[in-house]
Amino acid sequence: MKQIFLLNQSNLELAKAEVLALTKSTDHQLHNQLLITDNKKHLHQRLAFTKSIYQHLFTIPQKDLKLTIESFDWNSVYNTSFAVRAFKLRQKEETIASMIWKKLNKPKVNLQNPTSTYHFYKVKSQIIAGRLLYNIPYNYDERKAHNRPQNHPTSLHPQLARAMINLTGIQEGTILDPFCGSGGILIEAALMNLTPIGHDINSEMITRARYNLRAQKLSPKISKKDATTLEEPIDYLATDLPYALNSKTTDLNTLYSSFITTLTQILKKRAVIGFPSFYNYKKIINKTDLKIEHEFTIPLHKSLSKKIVVISP
Repeated sequence: MKQIFLLNQSNLELAKAEVLALTKSTDHQLHNQLLITDNKKHLHQRLAFTKSIYQHLFTIPQKDLKLTIESFDWNSVYNTSFAVRAFKLRQKEETIASMIWKKLNKPKVNLQNPTSTYHFYKVKSQIIAGRLLYNIPYNYDERKAHNRPQNHPTSLHPQLARAMINLTGIQEGTILDPFCGSGGILIEAALMNLTPIGHDINSEMITRARYNLRAQKLSPKISKKDATTLEEPIDYLATDLPYALNSKTTDLNTLYSSFITTLTQILKKRAVIGFPSFYNYKKIINKTDLKIEHEFTIPLHKSLSKKIVVISP
């Protein structure tokens, strides 16, 4: 079934890549914020940078709207009551609703709590229509780092952590965070019913992560391990590399280079890694057989940003 994903404008490319990583679709069209693609999966509990999901009804030239509404089988996408929302159209919502009303067997308008909501978007000279399936709320406040029992200043925003997991394309099963820190990625993965495994070389961070996970009533497997010496193969990996602006560049080079070398030995499908933007990660990745599939820039604060890099063997 063709679906429409209304993407978050804060980072359209990341939002698009997140959807396509999970749908596995190669046939898609992007119209401003609207991504149209094939999908049979239930993604409303997974996606981080999508606002709404629709059943795609039609994409037509603006001049064909009246004729299309009159010829469309509205009863096939109707259930007891309906409402219409129009965005940037010259036609009023009431006018469109009146045309749909005439095509329904038992029409009933309910503006407050309709069982069928039809959205019409004007994009350039086209109109894209969809039946609303899900609105996706951004309920991340309680999981933000400063609201966890054990806060850490470098912890990822949970929305970004969730997107990084999704960018791996994992549908189910195990995902590894070898620099788990205070557990942000592990929390999001567990809430998505995945099986997260966390490692960290810092005992204090392991304690923080376990405390934060228990507060969410989650119990992923966490252990103290050096990410540069891992040997067990893993299909999917998502991690935010530790960094400190005061650290010596040679120290970061040693850590990152050693980890990327280890990654070439253990990665089977896809890894998503957060690098500090000031670091030349391409230099170390290009020395290996790993491939960079996508790169995204995420502003953090002031002059600091992060690079999210999708890597495959």
